Amino acid sequence: MLPLRPRAPAPLAQIALFSSALLAGAFSAPAHAEANPYYIGAALNLSHVSNIYRQNSSANNDTVSTASLLAGLDQRFGRQRLFADASLQANRYQSNSGLNNRGYTLKAGLDWDTVERLSGSLSVNNSRSLANYNIGNGVQPIFKKNVEDNKQLDFVARLGLATKISMEAQGGLRSRRFTAQEYARLEFDQKRASLGLYYRPSSDLSVGLAGRLTRDEYPRYNLVSPITGSYTASIFERKDLDLTSRVVLSGASTVEGRISSGRSKLKLGQGLSFSGITGRVSWLWQPTARWNLSSTFSRDTGLETSFFNVGGNSLSSDQNRINTGMQFSASYELSAKLALNAGFSTSKTDRRDEFLNQQNDSYDRDKSFNLGVRWAYSRGIQLGCQYSKASRDSSIAVYVFDADSYGCYGQIILN
Repeated sequence: MLPLRPRAPAPLAQIALFSSALLAGAFSAPAHAEANPYYIGAALNLSHVSNIYRQNSSANNDTVSTASLLAGLDQRFGRQRLFADASLQANRYQSNSGLNNRGYTLKAGLDWDTVERLSGSLSVNNSRSLANYNIGNGVQPIFKKNVEDNKQLDFVARLGLATKISMEAQGGLRSRRFTAQEYARLEFDQKRASLGLYYRPSSDLSVGLAGRLTRDEYPRYNLVSPITGSYTASIFERKDLDLTSRVVLSGASTVEGRISSGRSKLKLGQGLSFSGITGRVSWLWQPTARWNLSSTFSRDTGLETSFFNVGGNSLSSDQNRINTGMQFSASYELSAKLALNAGFSTSKTDRRDEFLNQQNDSYDRDKSFNLGVRWAYSRGIQLGCQYSKASRDSSIAVYVFDADSYGCYGQIILN
């Protein structure tokens, strides 16, 4: 299991991209490659950030440092496998000291397998960090500390009905909270479950058909009274029929995707229902031993768009919108110790808000780019530098911004 990379030190999409792309290559020495299933480590990231608050004017800059402690395990016992990766981060801003914070990431799980045809997994994925500023989608920009907490629990149970056919049940819980009241409408609790049949005629091909049920609750979707601080909730119920497939075109190329026909219906409060086709497709390609290329295209509505990362940043979870996004990333090994990485992403969000029985349309277009280099001094010691740029065009002037960042990191892993 690869160690987790530290969460982004700054509340900006370009800083999230900076950290994720920069540190992705850093954790290339998994603990399970050694006899010792445990690892510990530390990392230090120093970066200069422009436009901390993503303003469309009067932007401020800062230097941000992040110190991280890392730990994890990957242990098998019998037919089971236990794994965990964790990091603790201390983030410090040179000029905006009010944004100083501590964060964490935790990913842990159990892969289980019985003697018969029953198998599955149970996993958790939690994190705490500063939220991104100027998130758009009906939220006025703020200029104060705003901490975001994400919690996720997932399970999969798989029953082999025949050699090539299996039945699979999936489910999970997700939640998101913010400390800033201005972001209250983006908080949510989600429950989801699916049941489907999967056909795998070979290791190179799998096809599945599943029914999926989702319940999205926004406990503070609409502010009723600023004086009393009272809110009304919005609840959506969604039903989807998912057609999934994974195809290995060659030893170097794999395509997997999902096409869904579904409907999200408003059950309580304010918001818009949705009915239509959504989906996602990804392509992984390794044309040579030195090159690794990946691309992803996604179109979805409501809360599901917040789990499609654009520029290293999860999109907001507002329900009243359709988002179309695309990502591309590439890495190239110049030598056994030196590697380059680059990435580009773009997304377009179309929104429709209803206020006093009047509907207003708006849009956001986000773009980001990153370029970096990584040097492996040894198996456990790595250094790297990264540049990233993010921008947004919007029909609402206050949501427009342009920002970039650059910096370097060092990391030590012991196992």
